[in-house]
Amino acid sequence: MREFEAVLSNLVIEVGGLYAAALGGVDGLMIEGFSRASMIDLESAVAEHAGLLRVTRERYAATMSTPDVRECMVIGDPIVGYVTPVSEEYFLLCVGSPEVNLGQLRLKASQAAEVLKGVL
Repeated sequence: MREFEAVLSNLVIEVGGLYAAALGGVDGLMIEGFSRASMIDLESAVAEHAGLLRVTRERYAATMSTPDVRECMVIGDPIVGYVTPVSEEYFLLCVGSPEVNLGQLRLKASQAAEVLKGVL
């Protein structure tokens, strides 16, 4: 678990505007998380985004013939939620401000997902 925490904390520190990151299961349970903002309930965020990822995969498979969802982003105010799958069973959730650098987030999150995949 320490390896997971190190990857997640480095991601949050490296990406400007990122509040928190978590490794979650598509069952909605958080495996590990790191947050530098007390306003973020990461366990609830993982559960909500797991549901969004499951529904998005189902709907894309049914309507667009592609269940391979590689990224999912919900932009709100004052929170942005970004999900990238680590495997069929796990995903990386990033939560940040609307000012988060999306290019940097996508790059660093994909790198972190690869490291997490290797640790799983």
